[in-house]
Parts: sequence; C-alpha cells; structure tokens
Amino acid sequence: MPKLILIDDDRIQHLLFKKQLMMYAPSWEFNAFLAPTEAMTWLQNNEVDLIISDLNLEEETGWEILSKIAKLSQAPIVFLTGHATSEDRLKTADFPQVKGLFEKPLSEEKWEEILSMIGG
Repeated sequence: MPKLILIDDDRIQHLLFKKQLMMYAPSWEFNAFLAPTEAMTWLQNNEVDLIISDLNLEEETGWEILSKIAKLSQAPIVFLTGHATSEDRLKTADFPQVKGLFEKPLSEEKWEEILSMIGG
C-alpha cells in the first residue's frame, strides 16, 4: 500500500485533504503532521512514497525544510499553497525532488496529475 504524508499547520486542511485522498486514492496510507519537526521525526523511522507539504508553514517554509527532508527520504515532494508566486514556481526547477507546486484546493485534475507523478 503506498504511503503519503502531509505537512500542513492547519488542521482543517488535514481533514479536507484526507477526504479528497479517500476519493482519489483510497488505498493509500495517510499520515498528517502539523509541524515539520514532527514529520522529520516520523521520516527517520518510516518510508514514504510521496510527501505533500504546505509551502507556507508557521515554523519554517517548505523551501527551508527541503534539505532536511532530502536527508531522510528521496520520495517526491509536492508543495501546496493558497497563492503560488512566479518566484516559487521558478524555484521548483532548482530542486529535482520537488515534482510540483499546486494551489489549494486541489481539483480532481490536479489530484490525477499528482498521483500520476508517482504511479498512483
């Protein structure tokens, strides 16, 4: 069973994301973390097939946690944001592990795009 983690400091986003995941990829195992530090601790002992993170977190930005994630996992990373800037879109090209940057909420088409990136 494929595993996915979500890093987002908004509990409501966890609930919305889980409902959508159940619609588009019901066989996936899902774990959600409010803080990047919690996710890093979990990644030390667990493997994952996909990491989805909010780009603008309270503790650190998604860009700031990339190097920490890369030390623990080679899983593809997808960033979510309420508003994607052109600077953020261009920056994704500098990080091969980052497979996309999508605006919330995710449409069915965006879900399909994300899941196709990792063979879901």
